[in-house]
Order: sequence, then C-alpha cells, then structure tokens
Amino acid sequence: MYLKAINLKGFKSFPDRTRLTFSPGVSVIVGPNGCGKSNVTDAVLWALGEQSPSAVRGQSMRDVIFAGGKGQSRRRFAEVEVVIDNSEGRAASEFSELSITRRIERNGDGEYRLNGARCRLSDVLEALADTNMGREMHSVISQGRVEAIVSSKPKDRRMLIEEAAGLGKHRKRRHKAQLKLDRTRENLDRAHDVEREARSRLRPLKRQAEAAERTAKLVQEESELRAVIVGDELRERETLLATAEETLRTARDRRDAVEKQLNEIRERRTAIEERIAAGEQGRRDRADRMAEASAALERVRARIEATTLAQRELRSGLGERQLRLEELGGDLEGDADTADRIAELEAEIARLDENRPASEEAATAERRRAEAEKTLRPREEAEAEAGAALRRATDAREAARQESVKAAERTAALAGELAAADAKLAAAAVEGEHEVLGGMIETGSGLERALTAALGERLRASVATDLGEGVQRLESAEGASRALLPGDPGDPAPGDPPAEGARRLLDLVEADGPAAEIARRLLSDAWLVDDLRELPHNFRGLAVTADGDAFDGAARELRRLPSEGTDPALVARSAREELASRLRQREQTEERAKRELERAEEALEAARREHDQAQVAVREARRALD
Repeated sequence: MYLKAINLKGFKSFPDRTRLTFSPGVSVIVGPNGCGKSNVTDAVLWALGEQSPSAVRGQSMRDVIFAGGKGQSRRRFAEVEVVIDNSEGRAASEFSELSITRRIERNGDGEYRLNGARCRLSDVLEALADTNMGREMHSVISQGRVEAIVSSKPKDRRMLIEEAAGLGKHRKRRHKAQLKLDRTRENLDRAHDVEREARSRLRPLKRQAEAAERTAKLVQEESELRAVIVGDELRERETLLATAEETLRTARDRRDAVEKQLNEIRERRTAIEERIAAGEQGRRDRADRMAEASAALERVRARIEATTLAQRELRSGLGERQLRLEELGGDLEGDADTADRIAELEAEIARLDENRPASEEAATAERRRAEAEKTLRPREEAEAEAGAALRRATDAREAARQESVKAAERTAALAGELAAADAKLAAAAVEGEHEVLGGMIETGSGLERALTAALGERLRASVATDLGEGVQRLESAEGASRALLPGDPGDPAPGDPPAEGARRLLDLVEADGPAAEIARRLLSDAWLVDDLRELPHNFRGLAVTADGDAFDGAARELRRLPSEGTDPALVARSAREELASRLRQREQTEERAKRELERAEEALEAARREHDQAQVAVREARRALD
C-alpha cells in the first residue's frame, strides 16, 4: 500500500489545481527553503483528518487557504485529495484506490469525501484504521517530528508504537465499547430509578383509574340523555321546517305571478322605446340630407366663380399671343444673311467631294495596317492570359504537391500513434497473464465511465472457461484476484425503460464468446439514464449516467466513480478506435491530395500547350504587320 497521488487546490502555496503523482518506491522532493516542500506533508496530514492547526503550522484551520500573492488573488476555499493505492485490499474499501478529500471554506464550513461520497471524519478514520494510519500517524513524520518522538514521554512513545503495530484501532474500539458500556450502565440505573418511582406511584394511579372508570360511565349516561333531548328537539324542528316550506311555496307562486306581469310591462316599454328611436333616426336622416344639399350648393357656386376667372385669363393670354405673332413675322423678313452662309457651306462640301479619289489608296493601306494591329492586340492579350494561366497552373501543381507530402506525413504519424495505442490497449487488457473482461468488451465513445460504474472491479477480472480453471487462477495469483465464468442466462427480459430517454446498457456494448454471456448476465437490468432523480421509487435494477454516477435499486445504494476511476482497457480501446477513425480519414485525405496533384499536373500540361500556341499566333501576327 502506497501514496499514489495528491491533488491540491487553494492549499497554502498551491493556488491553482496541482497534481503530484508518486510511484512505488522512494520519492524525494528537493528545493530551497521556503519553496513549499513542507506544505506537501501538511496537505497529507490535513486531508487525513488532522484537527490541530499547529500541526499544519497555522493559527487556525482557515490559515491553510491560499491568502494571495503577486498576481494571484486569495482563494475562497482549500481542497486536498489524497489517493492511496489499495490493490492489496488492506483498507476497508472495495475499491482498488482509496480517495480521501477534505475541503474547507473561508466561512469555516468544511466537508470530507471518501471515494467521492460525503462522509464524517470518523468514517475516514475507520477506513484508515486497518492501514495503521490514525491520528498518531507514524507513516508521516514531518519537520521537527523526529526530535519530538525521541524526546517524548514513555506514554506518548507507547501510543506511537501501538499505532505502528496496528493496535491503535483495537484500542479505539475498546474505548468506544467502554463508552457504550458506561452509557448502558447509566441507562440501566435510570431505568431502575424509574421503576422504583413508578412502583411508589402505582397505588394512587390505581385509585385514579377507578375514578376515571366511574367518570367514563357518568359521561356515557350523560351522552345518552343528551341524545334523547336532541332527538326531541329534532322532531320539533322538522315540524317547523314543514310549515316553513309550505309558506315558502305560497310566496314563490305569488312571486312568479308578479314577475309575469312585470315582464309584460317591460315588453310594452321596449316597443314604445323602439318607435321613439325610429322617429329620432328619421329626423337625423332628414337633417343629414339637408346638410349635404347645402354643401353641394356651395361647391356649385365655387365652381362658377373659378370658371369665370379662368375665362378672363384665357382672353388676356390670347391677346398677348397675337402680339407676339405679329413681331415674329417682321423678324423673318431680315434673315437673308443666314441663307448666304448656308450656300457657302454647301460649295465647300462639293470641293471636298472632288478631292476624295486621290487619297483612297493611302486610306486602304492605313486600313490594312489598322486591321493587322487589331489582330495582333488580341493575340498578345491571349499570350499574356496563357502565361498567367501557366503560372497559376504551376503554383497549383506546387501547392497540390506540398499538400500531398503533408498528408502522407500526417498519415504516417497517425499510423505510429495507432501502433502505440494498440500496444497500450494490449497492456491494459491483460491482468497478470490473462485477458480481463474490460479488454473483451467494446462500447461507444463517451460511455466508458457509465460501463465502469455499472461493472466496477469486474472489468479487471479474467474470464475462465469453467470452475476448475477459475479456482486454479485464484490459487496461482499472489494477491487479490477475480475470475468470471460464462453461463448463458437466456435473453434478458426487455422490460420498460425506468425513465424517459433511458437506454438498455446491454444494447450499447459489443462482446463475443464467453464475454458476451457474462455481459448479458451482468447487464440484464442495467440502464443508461440522463438523471438519476427521474427514476421511479420502486426501481430495483441498476441505473448509471454517462458521468459515472450509479444507483443500485436492489441495495438502494448510490455511488460515484472517482475522477480517474475509468477502466484503463475501455479508455485505451476508445482512444484506439478514435485514432483508427482519424487514420481512415487521413488516408482518404491523402488519396484526394494525390488525385488533386494528378489533375494539377494535367492542367499544367494543358496550360503549357495553350501558351505555346498563343506564342506561335503572336509571331505570325507580327510578321503580317511587318
């Protein structure tokens, strides 16, 4: 049994979460003074139940919380988790690892956790009793402890020796038993006193009981007489009730007749009101028609005035236009100069037409040269475009080649990682010389903690073919060992899901041969749920969550896996499957990169041919221009 790991957060000089892992053998922590070496020992003492602040070098227990420093703010709580290897089963726990966690807040609140479950300090001390680790721990000797042991009193030295020899737990149990005996003796003495007191009061109580019996008889007689009186009063009230009901029926008949007359009066009133309303509506309609007629009359008058005004404006405009026409007639008579100018321009155009034949040959040559230049320009542009396309094709070929090389390198690296994962899976799937159940079962990614919570230590058990082989494996094992035997229990009853969205855990795993029979037997009534609080009260199966929480309905037990409690074979298999999937994707990527490289080379060759053709066309166009 050895200290496997320490997780610290907010404890003294460890503000952030820090994990220290120890292997079997001697581990040494070296550093200068004041670097926090002793804080590691204080963390172990504090987590295992130390109650004296001076033992962890503090004035109060809140002093262990990180108080802040340069670039670091103070922490709200301190938490230390000590993980002890329990593969030999010395501690009173079914787990191969014993996780003890202690946490304290700045307000003084604190808690203990044993393998993730909340517990008391006494539960922690009880679990450590068989490991010779108590309050007077000889396993942890801190700074200055050696001198204190050497100079201690014989009584203190004897307690330390007894603790180291494993007698401390028996002494504590004897002390508890002695306390229980003392409390039992005190309770027995009190019981004797109560008995004597009761005997002294028994005779008065007997007289009181006789008086109570007589009182009960008198109360019964009184109740019978009251019943007779109440019966007489009830019959008299019934007679009065019958008379009142008759009077009520007469009053109701009269009320119905009055209501009938009232309804007739209401109907006549309604008819009169309707006639009055009809007259009022007619009067309002006539008033509306008169108002509309007055408005129409006003609109007609306004239109007449507007028409008269428009007629006057039109007459005035007609006179002005007639005056302008007379002025324009006088101007047209003085435009003889303009006609002479037009005649001169027409004569100039005629002279230009006579000189045109002399320049037709030069124009033809110029036109041919312009056509040649027009032909050369597109071919030069085509050559430039072909050159640009050639450069792009070359760049694309180079990029495709680099991508193909990178894809090949990544594929080779993933192949190496997959080989390492196969080796790790092979090592994790074997316990001693035999393959364990965890190495024979496959499950989906993300369900490793759920399956570990359901099967627990059975995942590390080997699979034997029969009882004789299983017993032989137990006898050949040096320490604790497990073996599982196959045996087909038949198909599990389908049953109904215990909660909405629950899935049968057996449907989510795969196994062959004896492992399949064992899985069907162990997971016949195991379910994967989202929340354990949704389970019905009468659930008797096994329910687990993806986070590693489990509820055993038959034992009414809740449990949670520690943070590193997942079966290593399941974790290694999931990692291997993920790497295999990534390798297949990388291989497909490499194939695509090779195809892209081939297409890029073909495009480069086509671009070269087009560029050569464009160069030939440019040379021909230039010769034609010369």
